[in-house]
Amino acid sequence: MIARMQHLLAAVFSLAVLFGCDTKTYLISTPTVALTGGDMFANLPPEMRTVDMEILYAADRNIVSKSPILGIQYGHGRSGQLAVGVATVALNPPMNWEQLSSYVAAPKRKAKHSLLLKSAMEFGSLAVPLSQMEVREGRYRLSNEDAVLLKDSELKLHEELAKRLKYAPKKDVYLYVHGFNNSFEDAVFRLGMMWHMAGRPGVPIAYTWPAGRGGLTGYAYDRESGEFTIFHLKKFIKAVAACPDVERIHLIAHSRGTDVVCTALRELNIEIRAKNLRAQEQLKLENLVLAAPDMDADVFEQRFAIEDLHLAARRVTVYLSSTDLALAVSDWLFDSRARMGNLTTDKISEDAKQKLSQLKNFWFIDCRVKGFSSSHDYVFAHPAVLSDLILLLRDDKDPGAENGRPMKLRFACVWEIDNDYLANLPKVLTTQPAVPATAPATQP
Repeated sequence: MIARMQHLLAAVFSLAVLFGCDTKTYLISTPTVALTGGDMFANLPPEMRTVDMEILYAADRNIVSKSPILGIQYGHGRSGQLAVGVATVALNPPMNWEQLSSYVAAPKRKAKHSLLLKSAMEFGSLAVPLSQMEVREGRYRLSNEDAVLLKDSELKLHEELAKRLKYAPKKDVYLYVHGFNNSFEDAVFRLGMMWHMAGRPGVPIAYTWPAGRGGLTGYAYDRESGEFTIFHLKKFIKAVAACPDVERIHLIAHSRGTDVVCTALRELNIEIRAKNLRAQEQLKLENLVLAAPDMDADVFEQRFAIEDLHLAARRVTVYLSSTDLALAVSDWLFDSRARMGNLTTDKISEDAKQKLSQLKNFWFIDCRVKGFSSSHDYVFAHPAVLSDLILLLRDDKDPGAENGRPMKLRFACVWEIDNDYLANLPKVLTTQPAVPATAPATQP
């Protein structure tokens, strides 16, 4: 019994270390696709050529502090309010646009520039706490004032989306849902870097739920917080999809966030199909990306195979790695058959391969990569895997060399990617320009 408890405590501690992050977040290594020719910002309108990055967000976290200059600071506590706002991300030390647009982070070297949250400002709310609701006719209901507030907030969200989509060549939204032990800043920083390294396409939105308490019980707390946020995530997805200016939504979930997203989509799918409608069309879902999914394999199979969740988006892509140490600990902790994120594709049965081959627009990407940060954030930190994600989301490319994503086909819908992905293409940006530490953060 004592030995079992010691193993349990060690496993929970390992999860906190592996899933967590440093006190500072530095610029990631430049994805390989950005080094293969051309200026990825060439067609970016002047209005988007700013050093600071504005990231829309939705958060059901508690508020720790408010400042007229820095705005709101969010904690890991749960809030019945689903706030929507704008977070501004800056760099330290600062750069100007010319320096940032030509910046190439050297591979495997710690970047000199860290990210900082310049401000976070709310402009509305899409849900209110239970304590603010009224009981009428035996049911909890919104007050008339709150009903008006929520409607006005959704209209304001649509205005913010329309303002940003006005300059985008594609009317796309990139909605990111983080995983275990992530702070508000973690979610905004990760999405900001991914969006910038992709050439700033469409509109980025970070959905950030109450995770990140840490400690020995942190994983259990975050797991239940994931259940708490599902109601709010469903409301937010529907609110974004209702914006007439949004044509496509790309839903990207990481780690524990994949279970949160899949549960929300499952419930939305049931609701929409009950009306004889299609979730893909009603929610405008183009891509569903599950990055290093911290999900039980049996649960995944049930939802996607039996309940047809793979039809909720036009494409479903699952990035996994058998060397994901964080998911190996999670697998042991829950004593599951396997976590989807570290599934060994070699063990997939012949019957399963035959059935998988008949699915349309459903792919597993077996990431046999190493280096570049931890083994769990490889999808967003490894230059090869991030390049593939960019080609999928930004350029609408299917797997295969003939489509511009030169991976190796293992079988059926399983593809393999390694450290050399795109490395054989000509590199035109191989050096990092000198950036003085005192470079002014001027805007064009």
